Amino acid sequence: MLPGVHTGAIRSGYDVVIVGAGIQGLALAHELAKRGITDVLVIDRSWPGGGASGRNGELIRSAFSSPEWCGLFDLALDKWQTLSAELDYNILFNRDGYAVLASTEEQWAMLQRDRAFQRSIGLRSELLDDADARRLLPAAAPEMVRGALYQPHGGFAHHDSVVAGYLEQAAARGVHVVGGREVVAVERSGSRATAVVLADGTRIGCGVVVNAAGGHAPDVDRMLGVELGILSARLEMIVTQPMRPFLGPAVAALDLLGYCHQTMRGEFVGGTELAHVDQTTSLRGTWAMVRDMATKFTRLFPSLAGVRLLRHWAGTVSQTPDLAPALGPVPELENVVLSVGWVYGFMGAPAAGELLAAYIDTGRVDPRLAPFGIERVREGRWIAEGSLVVETAA
Repeated sequence: MLPGVHTGAIRSGYDVVIVGAGIQGLALAHELAKRGITDVLVIDRSWPGGGASGRNGELIRSAFSSPEWCGLFDLALDKWQTLSAELDYNILFNRDGYAVLASTEEQWAMLQRDRAFQRSIGLRSELLDDADARRLLPAAAPEMVRGALYQPHGGFAHHDSVVAGYLEQAAARGVHVVGGREVVAVERSGSRATAVVLADGTRIGCGVVVNAAGGHAPDVDRMLGVELGILSARLEMIVTQPMRPFLGPAVAALDLLGYCHQTMRGEFVGGTELAHVDQTTSLRGTWAMVRDMATKFTRLFPSLAGVRLLRHWAGTVSQTPDLAPALGPVPELENVVLSVGWVYGFMGAPAAGELLAAYIDTGRVDPRLAPFGIERVREGRWIAEGSLVVETAA
């Protein structure tokens, strides 16, 4: 049992019920508790962090190409800098930076445009030509390095430590976090959700319901009667045996649809994406993706050839066609909030938690949250974000 998980009886009702005890649900619970809203239940069908929150690339940056993504994720990046102190828990945040790597002239031109945009809004980043990028990434194959967009205060953190830190802080403030209990229905009365119903028939009244269920968010949306058309998808990662340090910053390689970093223990951690959505809720890894990741990463870092794999995992997310999350209130349901459609959810969680807690507390939607509202998805108003290393369908 994870420290902080509630083992006592569940009350018959809570001011806020959050479905999903991943990093989104736990960050929101923590931020609500900071505001004095502690009558909160976070409930999960598995264990806290058992979905994509404990199975992701752990990377953190805010240097994107659109004002919407930069606004939300720069708030998150600021919060990552001090999150260990805030949670009183070492989340192993590594500040070696984050490099978006261009391998072609077309990608290099895109990074130049991105840097110009970031400079125009005062966002801190650096453009590295091929020589400087090779000095930053000396182990990379020279033919893969045309240049890079580098954010020196980006990096990565340990996902399990982040989940544990949020969980313990929220629990210490009185939040109940419960695992192994599945929500199977949501009762409604008119425009209000009145209770969630668990698989064993337990009924829990709710003042506010939040869907933060990760890869199972579409199922919870259906229980709420909310139709967004988001999909559940699988992402996969590999971890190698420890190696001598060869990679400082986190890297997103545009040409490979891949992202990676090297842990403080020396393990190489990376994931790649297919050119289509792997639509499933299965947590089973696939041989096809192991082969894809091994092929691409040995192409980028030839010294990885022959290194043994230590682990291979899969996590599930829900995603929209433009890969931007859907956040905030549901117009036709006065007490329902969504935090769904996350593909970059690990890096964005600190900001989403703060802004959604502010909405639940005050009823006001922050300007950095507003572009990700539910109506955007329903109306197909997609956000054009060009620096992602996952294919979009928008």
